[in-house]
Amino acid sequence: MSADETPSLLALNCGSSSIKFALFTLGLEKTSHGLIEAIGGREAPRLNVAGEDTMTFGEPGQGHADLLPRLIDEVIVPRGERITGVGHRIVHGGEDFDTPVRIDPVTRQAIARLSPLAPAHQPHNLAGIDAVAEKLPGVTQFACFDTAFHATVSRVRREMPLPRAYARQGLLRYGFHGLSYQHVAATLPTLGLAEGRVIACHLGNGASICGMINGRSAWTSMGFTPLDGLMMGQRPGRLDPGAVLWLIEQHLGDVAAVNTLLNKNSGLAGVSGISGDMRVLMESGTDEARFAIGMYVDRLVEEIGSAAAAIDGCDALVFSGGVGENASAIRAAAIERLKWLGFDLDPEANMASAQCITRNASSPKAFIVNADEEIVIARAMAETIGA
Repeated sequence: MSADETPSLLALNCGSSSIKFALFTLGLEKTSHGLIEAIGGREAPRLNVAGEDTMTFGEPGQGHADLLPRLIDEVIVPRGERITGVGHRIVHGGEDFDTPVRIDPVTRQAIARLSPLAPAHQPHNLAGIDAVAEKLPGVTQFACFDTAFHATVSRVRREMPLPRAYARQGLLRYGFHGLSYQHVAATLPTLGLAEGRVIACHLGNGASICGMINGRSAWTSMGFTPLDGLMMGQRPGRLDPGAVLWLIEQHLGDVAAVNTLLNKNSGLAGVSGISGDMRVLMESGTDEARFAIGMYVDRLVEEIGSAAAAIDGCDALVFSGGVGENASAIRAAAIERLKWLGFDLDPEANMASAQCITRNASSPKAFIVNADEEIVIARAMAETIGA
């Protein structure tokens, strides 16, 4: 690369079944972005770069560690000119990380030690760090933590009703999807919601809810790990702990088998027996798919009600994430069940995925905010570099 090439920042977001990337100038102008989805499944992963045709990328069953080096070599570097910083979404920061940090060997080890708390994500985040170290040696890397946004939740909510010695050992409700919620919080002033009580729903393959007061997290549905709260694509969400103990007994004490069941074979995928992808289920039309979707909406409404109780009301509801942004039928079904809170859905606006999907006279209102965790990562990089 020549010295006169434009420096750029790379935001890398490794999810449970996807890899998102975005390239930015130092002035935070997005120059390219895309994603690989359907990673680790029965079908070949798909690459979608903005402005280009979708293409197959890799083989069925290939994981993040297989695809990341190729993604960097063949897709990112040709579009990125002189990459001067790479920022990663890291799902679990435990109690040690509540702000973005530069990654060094000690930091990487600390992130790796938290892998048992987010087994469906943290190893993929580490794979991103390692792939960049291999393919872009010498480039400074940064870690941005999903758990950090929820550090403002009160201690009485972060601790669990167990002997407090366990909390001192780190058994706390951490909460996740913090980068997505940070983007929502940054958007709220443009919606006239700089102050007030907002319930934000991040609905993707993983899903959670955050109750915000004046743009700060006050309650969240996820807990010690990303298994708690809402029903998700492959995870069950809230379960009776006794049910988990029963499952361990049924599997003759094989905790690893139950871990796989809860992280990969439950939720929409487990209930429907078809898929964890909401798009597939909505196109299916089978009784099994309808049942799974009905359960998903029911759990979503229950958790929104819990959020409203936790933050003493609701001035607005925000939908984000792949399902939240694109599944108009899910939004409509949820808001229909929430009429008791005062919501009045605008069906045409909802079908068009407009920014505001409730009628003008509705109080509270419901909005769609497109998820953009990558700009949050890029902004943190720029601020850290400039500090």
